Amino acid sequence: MTKILIIDDEPQHIELVKLRLKKQGFEVDSSLTAAGGAAAAEKQAPDLILLDLLLPDMKPEEAIAALRSVPGAARIPIIAFTALDSFEIHRRKLGQELAGLVPKPYEAQKLQAEIRKVLGKQSVPKQRLL
Repeated sequence: MTKILIIDDEPQHIELVKLRLKKQGFEVDSSLTAAGGAAAAEKQAPDLILLDLLLPDMKPEEAIAALRSVPGAARIPIIAFTALDSFEIHRRKLGQELAGLVPKPYEAQKLQAEIRKVLGKQSVPKQRLL
């Protein structure tokens, strides 16, 4: 089963995304902080990370570096799931570390399409996210 780790500081947002992803057949773990996300990635390496770049405990660059420093996590694809705009992502030179971008507020179909693109069409069921 494909594992997705959500790192976001909004608990209600995590629960909504978890519900949608679990309906699609994914195993989902989550963290409210970048440090907690790095610990979760170390405990059980996910296949994909959905990362909010605006977290209270670390700057975006630090959060990505923390995830990349986890043994075995250097190659896990990260999709930025954030209100940070693409200009700011480019300005901070974060793009090379990201496999994709889903801007907040997001559309369920956009999230599904980005996950399918990153993981490959075979890994994602073709049902619609509700």
